[in-house]
Amino acid sequence: MSRVKFVFLTILAITISVILVILFKTSNVYYGAHQSYRVYLSGKSIGLIESKEKLEKYINEEQKEIKEKYDVDKVYVPKGLEINEEVTYNEKISEVEDIYNEIKEEEDFTIKGYIVTIYKETKEKEEEQENQEKQKYKEYIYLLDKDIFSTAIDNTVKSFVDENKYDLYINENQPEIVDQGSIIENVYIKEKITIQKGLVPASEKIFTDERELSKYLLFGTIKDQNKYIVQEGDTIPQIANANKLNTREFLIANTNIRDENVLLYPGQEVIVDLINPVITVVEEDHAVEYTVEKAQTKVEEDPSLFVGYTYVVQDGEDGESLVTKKIQKENGQTVNVINISTLVIKPAVNRIVKTGSRTVYLQGSSSIWGWPTKQGYTLTDGFGYRDGGFHSAQDIAGLGCNSPIYAANDGTVTTSTYQWSLGNYVTIDHHNSYKTSYCHLSVSYVQPGQGVKMGQIIGLMGDTGYSFGCHLHFIVEYQGTRIDPMLIFR
Repeated sequence: MSRVKFVFLTILAITISVILVILFKTSNVYYGAHQSYRVYLSGKSIGLIESKEKLEKYINEEQKEIKEKYDVDKVYVPKGLEINEEVTYNEKISEVEDIYNEIKEEEDFTIKGYIVTIYKETKEKEEEQENQEKQKYKEYIYLLDKDIFSTAIDNTVKSFVDENKYDLYINENQPEIVDQGSIIENVYIKEKITIQKGLVPASEKIFTDERELSKYLLFGTIKDQNKYIVQEGDTIPQIANANKLNTREFLIANTNIRDENVLLYPGQEVIVDLINPVITVVEEDHAVEYTVEKAQTKVEEDPSLFVGYTYVVQDGEDGESLVTKKIQKENGQTVNVINISTLVIKPAVNRIVKTGSRTVYLQGSSSIWGWPTKQGYTLTDGFGYRDGGFHSAQDIAGLGCNSPIYAANDGTVTTSTYQWSLGNYVTIDHHNSYKTSYCHLSVSYVQPGQGVKMGQIIGLMGDTGYSFGCHLHFIVEYQGTRIDPMLIFR
């Protein structure tokens, strides 16, 4: 071999070697089939890596802060990340660090925990929406230990259900009803709830303390509640009313105070925030109780008397009945009452009033009032604050859908229509500075301009509008201002 040829071959060999070295070191580009892993973030490819395990290890090593915060051993890839094995030919292989940095900017890393899903539905308060449809949605709660959820649920139940009665119910040790009283038949959560083990986003609120979770389930927030420092002479009803709460809501918010008659001391700190429960605790009771049967007023016309003249022929006397009923409560508030049986202990004696013949629609009605429903009723929500707003009526339940509703006094019907909140309702002007309204009716039997007499059936009890269960929402106005309806019966 000539010297020139030898030199040429040597130079060629060195050149080829250098090219191969450069190709090997400059890039992770492969021109032949090569096994790799494609990384997808929220459905979008962000590159190829050599090893899935290397990326997972790198993430776990870098996310020390998450591990320390939640006292866990491992941090995992985000929920929106997929790593799929594939064969590539000539695509660049990315460094694990570069892929990690891109993931960190876009998605949250995860840790092992539990996902609680609460399937909820609500009837939205939307004005001008006549057909109220229930809105369905899901609420998620994230945990590391599922046992704290069970404890928090139990604490929430005891916020709404008498703790002593609840313990007797759980232990199947409730005493039998001898004369009167009540027992719990069932307690349950209205919403469907599932608990699944899975990967939880580390950026979400993850509950690790049962007290904090109990607070969230009751108030719907983990923020501090508004507090009030008790002053000399303060009572629970006064504090509640001043903060737009009713006493039931106050007692639920302050679980350490069980009775509205408890004496508070100056300097005592109490919660005056409105509760906003995440779940609905349903309590179903069987109750037997003595109830007052209100005396009805019977008006008899006397043509010998002048118009507007009245006198009492017979005084009325309230009666008494023993009523057996089923009571359903949601988060401590009565939503449905069904009377099972009524035993009359002492019949009511009607009040009989003689009145001169008159055209009541022009002259004005009397100051005598008749009860707007039949007997055996249950008074539920009264006149006062409820759910952060003012409930300016008396709710009357327990008589079932389509039970009769009576005019409370003589007068003229001014309104008989439907409204998104009140449902089917009737308003009567009694021509004596009073007006009454009868709301949530299933049907109205009267029309505007029609004259009615006390005790006349004007409609049937219903559940229309923004209502939860069949009841009468009874409103009384005096000189244009709503007053407590119970005042006119005293």
